[in-house]
Amino acid sequence: MDKVVQMVKKVLSDHKAEDISVIDVSERTPFAEYYVLCSATNVRQLGALADAIIDKLEEKKVNYSHKEGTPESGWILIDAYHVIVNIFSKEERERVSIEQVLESPKKR
Repeated sequence: MDKVVQMVKKVLSDHKAEDISVIDVSERTPFAEYYVLCSATNVRQLGALADAIIDKLEEKKVNYSHKEGTPESGWILIDAYHVIVNIFSKEERERVSIEQVLESPKKR
């Protein structure tokens, strides 16, 4: 597995994120290889998880493009080019159902 993915998973795990999953999208999209998804238990944790990931990316000198969303919105995305990190509140993750979209068979 990719080093950035492993690093992100460790940060999320260390900060008690829930339902961490990694989806390989390398054969279905030209802009990313992996989506890393997790759930936060509350707004405060959602922000802390995003901050911890950005801190680690910067510490390890891993480039990232940007961060979108806010803890209050229930969703934050961190675009680390080939790795896209999505941190959701439990409610927002259920509403969006991103795993179903990403894991569905490739349309031809």
